[in-house]
Amino acid sequence: MVSAPTLAIDLPLKALVAEDADGNVSVTYNAPEYLMNRHAVPAELIDKIAGPGALLKKAIA
Repeated sequence: MVSAPTLAIDLPLKALVAEDADGNVSVTYNAPEYLMNRHAVPAELIDKIAGPGALLKKAIA
Protein backbone atom coordinates (compact mmCIF):
# COMPACT_ATOMS: atom_id res chain seq x y z
CA MET A 1 0.00 0.00 0.00
CA VAL A 2 2.90 2.33 0.57
CA SER A 3 4.24 1.92 -2.97
CA ALA A 4 0.83 2.09 -4.68
CA PRO A 5 -1.91 3.39 -2.36
CA THR A 6 -4.63 3.33 -5.04
CA LEU A 7 -4.28 -0.47 -5.22
CA ALA A 8 -6.44 -0.58 -2.08
CA ILE A 9 -9.54 -0.01 -4.23
CA ASP A 10 -8.98 -3.41 -5.89
CA LEU A 11 -8.11 -5.36 -2.73
CA PRO A 12 -8.96 -7.87 -1.59
CA LEU A 13 -8.81 -9.57 -4.96
CA LYS A 14 -12.18 -10.78 -6.17
CA ALA A 15 -13.48 -13.15 -8.81
CA LEU A 16 -16.85 -13.17 -10.54
CA VAL A 17 -18.28 -16.55 -11.55
CA ALA A 18 -21.35 -16.21 -13.75
CA GLU A 19 -23.58 -18.54 -15.72
CA ASP A 20 -25.41 -17.27 -18.79
CA ALA A 21 -28.81 -18.37 -20.11
CA ASP A 22 -27.19 -21.12 -22.20
CA GLY A 23 -25.45 -22.62 -19.17
CA ASN A 24 -21.98 -21.33 -20.08
CA VAL A 25 -19.93 -20.42 -17.03
CA SER A 26 -17.31 -17.68 -17.06
CA VAL A 27 -14.77 -16.62 -14.47
CA THR A 28 -13.56 -13.03 -14.49
CA TYR A 29 -10.95 -11.34 -12.33
CA ASN A 30 -8.41 -8.54 -12.56
CA ALA A 31 -5.05 -10.06 -13.48
CA PRO A 32 -2.02 -8.93 -11.50
CA GLU A 33 -0.49 -7.46 -14.68
CA TYR A 34 -3.57 -5.31 -15.19
CA LEU A 35 -3.43 -4.12 -11.58
CA MET A 36 0.29 -3.42 -11.91
CA ASN A 37 -0.36 -1.13 -14.88
CA ARG A 38 -3.53 0.41 -13.45
CA HIS A 39 -1.93 1.39 -10.15
CA ALA A 40 1.77 1.67 -11.11
CA VAL A 41 2.71 -1.13 -8.72
CA PRO A 42 6.43 -1.91 -8.94
CA ALA A 43 6.99 -5.22 -10.78
CA GLU A 44 8.92 -6.68 -7.86
CA LEU A 45 5.89 -6.25 -5.61
CA ILE A 46 3.12 -7.56 -7.88
CA ASP A 47 4.02 -11.19 -7.11
CA LYS A 48 2.71 -10.63 -3.59
CA ILE A 49 -0.84 -10.44 -4.95
CA ALA A 50 -0.49 -12.90 -7.84
CA GLY A 51 -1.38 -16.01 -5.82
CA PRO A 52 -5.18 -15.95 -6.17
CA GLY A 53 -4.98 -15.59 -9.94
CA ALA A 54 -2.81 -18.69 -10.20
CA LEU A 55 -5.28 -20.61 -8.03
CA LEU A 56 -8.20 -19.51 -10.21
CA LYS A 57 -6.39 -20.64 -13.35
CA LYS A 58 -5.80 -24.07 -11.82
CA ALA A 59 -9.39 -24.33 -10.61
CA ILE A 60 -10.91 -23.68 -14.02
CA ALA A 61 -8.41 -25.66 -16.10
